[in-house]
Amino acid sequence: MSDTITYEHPINERTRLLLRFAHLFEQFSVYHHRTDAWDTRAAVDVLVDISSLLNRTDTKSEIIKELKRDLQRLEKISNTSGVDTQRLGSVMDSLENAISGLSQLPGPLGQELKEDEFLKNIAQRNSAPGCTSAFDMPNYHYWLQLPAEQRIEQLNAWFQPLQALKQAVSLLVEIIRMSGVNRPIIASRGFYQQKLESNIPVQLIRVSIPFESRLIAEISGGKHRFSVRFMGFDKQIQQRPEQVYEDIPFDLSICVM
Repeated sequence: MSDTITYEHPINERTRLLLRFAHLFEQFSVYHHRTDAWDTRAAVDVLVDISSLLNRTDTKSEIIKELKRDLQRLEKISNTSGVDTQRLGSVMDSLENAISGLSQLPGPLGQELKEDEFLKNIAQRNSAPGCTSAFDMPNYHYWLQLPAEQRIEQLNAWFQPLQALKQAVSLLVEIIRMSGVNRPIIASRGFYQQKLESNIPVQLIRVSIPFESRLIAEISGGKHRFSVRFMGFDKQIQQRPEQVYEDIPFDLSICVM
């Protein structure tokens, strides 16, 4: 377990979408290779969530725009004194590869998932609690009893068309997070607020504190300002967290890209 816990707050809708995709891809990577049928169920549920998220926007176009925007920004600073040109060049190559990988994909992202009858039936049943049980979906129940190798092979086949998206999302999220620098801050009486310059493209706010402090950072805000409120975590998780009223030192990273 890490000694530090980091809380994040996206400043715009595009960053919010990237973080949600990254969250789902991380879940899939945990479950898809495991042999237990319950882990397979969890992996399938993640695929259904990814498919649903892809329905909400023209994701391919939006991600390509973001990749190109980052590439142009890095090109502008490539001749700046003190820049690690080798590392910068490697990141720019990765961006170009991600743009190429997504651009070459035919049609909308996730089309294969949306058209798969098996997954469509699961998605429809998932809208009601508990409705993918054995008696609700005997075909799903049977498939989950197949040898683990077959289930894993099928999961990989479903996920394969999403590999380019995963690569692009991972790269963009990494670039955003690395664009910020931690600086020590004191939250007076458990609260901190800061204005943001409207002409600066802030993407993400990150707050890091020692895990042993037993504090939750509630971050809110938009492109003009943000605030951080520290709440105490009670062992009785049923209790609503309450703001602490003492000075809290923390690390703040404002990610601009």
